[in-house]
Amino acid sequence: MTAFEENIAIAYLHEAEDKENKCILTSQRLVVVYKGKVFSFDKEHIKALSFGQRRIMLPLVSGGIMAPLSLLAIFLNLYNPWPLMFVFFLGSALLYLGWQQHPVLVVRDSVKDHDFFLNDISPNLKAFLSFARQYVFQGGNELYLVLPLQEWEQTEQQDNIATQDLYDKGYVRLLSPAQLARWKKQKHHRQHNFSVLHINPLQVKAEIRYEPGERGAPELYAHVYGSINREAIIKTELF
Repeated sequence: MTAFEENIAIAYLHEAEDKENKCILTSQRLVVVYKGKVFSFDKEHIKALSFGQRRIMLPLVSGGIMAPLSLLAIFLNLYNPWPLMFVFFLGSALLYLGWQQHPVLVVRDSVKDHDFFLNDISPNLKAFLSFARQYVFQGGNELYLVLPLQEWEQTEQQDNIATQDLYDKGYVRLLSPAQLARWKKQKHHRQHNFSVLHINPLQVKAEIRYEPGERGAPELYAHVYGSINREAIIKTELF
């Protein structure tokens, strides 16, 4: 990472805190760590980011050779049939495994498609990829921090905004445009009791993770694990 490169968001391919399998979006590139090997894609070279389905070719080809040849050898009585039966069933199992489609993360650059096999496509990974596409192809999008007006007045002069949630929960929750619109609708009337901070996620220095809401709610929120640096705040509005 260069001195001018900042981490923006991270998502794990298989399970949380798996450092051997994760995606990191920085201000300049997308990094995929897959089985401990690092693949780096410069932002300007990425043509597409998507999920897909792929077959594993090695067991498919191996099983496709082993199963019919061992079965033919059994019919022709060329060798002891018992070892050949084992080879036949092993080849059939490999053929079945290879024929099954598996989910993959696909990163297309100017050269080819790079496939990274997944156990499943988690909601966190979906949210991460959606955010990464917006950043890579649209230049990013705004997120929003809603604070009680009194709390904002107490912290607005600080260089780094550390909310009460950061002390209580360990992260600051940001809202997407749709989540902010829903929140405003629930409040009905503007009473100027809240301050809405417009945040540029590309300028946030702390790590951003997309995670489920509280009490197991399936909706994902952007959680910032650290304070919000002032240069990431685009503007504020009262509500």
